[in-house]
Amino acid sequence: MAETFCVMFAGQSVQEAGMGRQLLKIPAARKVIERLIPSLGEDLPALLTDTPDAALALTLNAQRAIHASHLAHFLAYKAAHPELRLDGAIGHSMGIVAALVAAEAMSVEDSGAFIRARAEAFSKVCKSFGEPMGLAAVSTEDFGEVFEAAAEVPGVSVALHNTIGRGTIGGSTAALEAFVRKAREEDWPVKVTLLKVEGPYHTKAFSPCKAALQAALARIEVRPPRVPVFMGTSGRAENDPARIKALLAEQADSPELHHSAVRAAYAAGCRRFLEIARKPQPVTWLADQLRAQDGQPYPDVTALAVTTEQLSG
Repeated sequence: MAETFCVMFAGQSVQEAGMGRQLLKIPAARKVIERLIPSLGEDLPALLTDTPDAALALTLNAQRAIHASHLAHFLAYKAAHPELRLDGAIGHSMGIVAALVAAEAMSVEDSGAFIRARAEAFSKVCKSFGEPMGLAAVSTEDFGEVFEAAAEVPGVSVALHNTIGRGTIGGSTAALEAFVRKAREEDWPVKVTLLKVEGPYHTKAFSPCKAALQAALARIEVRPPRVPVFMGTSGRAENDPARIKALLAEQADSPELHHSAVRAAYAAGCRRFLEIARKPQPVTWLADQLRAQDGQPYPDVTALAVTTEQLSG
């Protein structure tokens, strides 16, 4: 009997120098990457093998490399496991585009075209900032309370809600440092870590991206997905192509409610979660997403993480 999974894809930040070196040695994965070169660029193999961390971390490079890695891992796994069946797909931030491909709502080629447009639009906004901007990771007992705390500091807003206790806030570096000082002075039960990124993704600073994203989406086809796609922009299952396109554009400056999307998948009946990646990430967060208020884990949850090394074997 075929095993059924809800497949998961990570967002920006999982890039790492040499991330695709072993992946490119897998014939099925290499074919996927070759299909993406026309849209993602002739430098794609170099991004996956030889580009140093500092250059790879640039938004334009990171998003292209991560998307290629997502699709190459998933489609190579699917080729090796034709019995694979999905009952859902979840993408964290930019990972939603790979989730749409997995759900057969978007072609590999169209996904590459959109990611290229997305990466260029985000990069352009990053270069326009008049002051240093960024993100900070926040860990606490209940991240839901951070929405109120962030509102107390001008220039800070929640960018991503990842798990019950973890998420990310965004704003100018000065505003984020003010948040850290206020948390320390008022003894808030939070741990805040400033992240080395180009900008505060998923905040209003990225509103200028939306016109470029809408233009790119007008040129590609989004079909009704074969399985529900749980989107962080809405925090629930999405099946309507027009709404999916609208949410892909809104994602630029809207908080990423990944925690809600995962819980919506569970509510819809998803119990087995799968991630195939060099270093799986979202699948490792499930224990801090699918648990009740008393701390007890939701029943019957299975997490399967498949690495590049395992895929190669």
